[in-house]
Amino acid sequence: MNEMRDCWKLYISTVIIVLLLPFQSKGNDTLMEYSKVELKAVDQLIGTAFYPEAYDKIWSLMSSTDEANNSRIKYRAYKRLTLLYSIFYDSLNAMNSVDSMFFYAKKSGILSTSYGKQKTYYTAAHTYRMNRNFDKAREFLNVARQLLDATKRPFDEKFYVLSEEAHLHTLTGNFEQSEKILKEISAEVSPTHSYAAILYSMWGDLYTQKGKIKEALAYYYKSLKAVDEHKRRLGLRVELLKKASQLNSQLGNYKKAYQEMTASKELGDQLFGSQSARNKKLFEIKDSYRKTIEENKQYRKEQELKVLKIEQETLQQRLIYLVSLLCVTVLSAVFIISLLKVKHQTKQQLLEERSKAEIEIKKRELTVTSLQLIEKDKLLQEIKEGLEDVKQQKSDAAVERINKTINLNTAKTWEEFETRFIQVNSDFYDTLNTIHSSLTRNDLKLCALIKLNFSSKEIAQLLGISTDSVNKGRYRLRKKLGLHRDDNLFTYISSI
Repeated sequence: MNEMRDCWKLYISTVIIVLLLPFQSKGNDTLMEYSKVELKAVDQLIGTAFYPEAYDKIWSLMSSTDEANNSRIKYRAYKRLTLLYSIFYDSLNAMNSVDSMFFYAKKSGILSTSYGKQKTYYTAAHTYRMNRNFDKAREFLNVARQLLDATKRPFDEKFYVLSEEAHLHTLTGNFEQSEKILKEISAEVSPTHSYAAILYSMWGDLYTQKGKIKEALAYYYKSLKAVDEHKRRLGLRVELLKKASQLNSQLGNYKKAYQEMTASKELGDQLFGSQSARNKKLFEIKDSYRKTIEENKQYRKEQELKVLKIEQETLQQRLIYLVSLLCVTVLSAVFIISLLKVKHQTKQQLLEERSKAEIEIKKRELTVTSLQLIEKDKLLQEIKEGLEDVKQQKSDAAVERINKTINLNTAKTWEEFETRFIQVNSDFYDTLNTIHSSLTRNDLKLCALIKLNFSSKEIAQLLGISTDSVNKGRYRLRKKLGLHRDDNLFTYISSI
């Protein structure tokens, strides 16, 4: 009984899961929309240098989506973490985040598309470049560039990869190639573009490396202006002021250099300086706390999985037992039904054979009776003829009584024959009257004798009429039955 109850529970659970699938899909859609809003807020926090807040929001998002186990959301979250860890020079966690990003990119199917793969490889290249691993950065960047060239993406989707490639060339001393790419980008990016500050900064870095201080300083100022206008990339502003100060110092503009260095330090202290140690420590504390929580979650999951596995094994054993019992029951039922079916068929066959045998016996009896009637009528006819001779010689009254008795006996004999005929051919008269309602009693007698395949002579003897009368009766009967000259009267009547 318990096993049956468990099976019903499993069945009902399955039905509920199927019914709830549309709602789960709707829930996933809502979760994706929520994650888009949260990740957009993360990007804004990073752009305005609120790094701890961005970090908190990322891990809060991932914690809230743990139950859903949405790989696509986790992929996007780890993309942001690669940048946050790189900003605070935490190379180990930055590289771990790159690995996690690739793991969830593969799991969610993002790597199966050229666009998704290109974005993922670009992020990896950017992270390795920020952590000064230029060879690894170039390796990932080459893949991203090849994917862009193969898919022929529009330029506004390419300039991020191109600018990263240009910056990598600058850092590795390939100034000519860097300048070529930056010119290509500058031709497409307007001063109002959100990426203009980064582009101008890269131009400044290139000219600094080439020793063109004035040109570099001009681009750093253009980049600072773009940062102020867009109210974003405050972290970049610290670096720009520091680089401009160094260049002005080289040019002898010490006052300007001092002012810019002071501004850089104040902003740096605000964002990184006096708070950088605290922020970094805060990151470390939060990481430890997060790891502890994740370890506890992992332990609970492992314990739950163990319990679930035991329950599944128990349920599986019960299901196997029930299925086995059901199979035995079904096989037994099939076997019993087969036996009953065979028994019924055998009984039915015996009844049919017995019925056929009885019909054959009755047919033989009918045929014998018919022949006896014919012989009897022949005898009676001879007696009548003899009595006619007696009539001429003796009492007429006595002879007349004998004739009446013989005629009465003939009528009773026909009734007895008709009774036996109906027993063998129960539906014959009904079917015949239904098809041909105009037939007389004599017509029906003639049809019955024709069905028994009696000849005209035998019918004449049985009915006590002449053969010629029988033939005339057969002719009239053919007309009433609507038969043509080529139709066989016996074949037609036998088919009824």
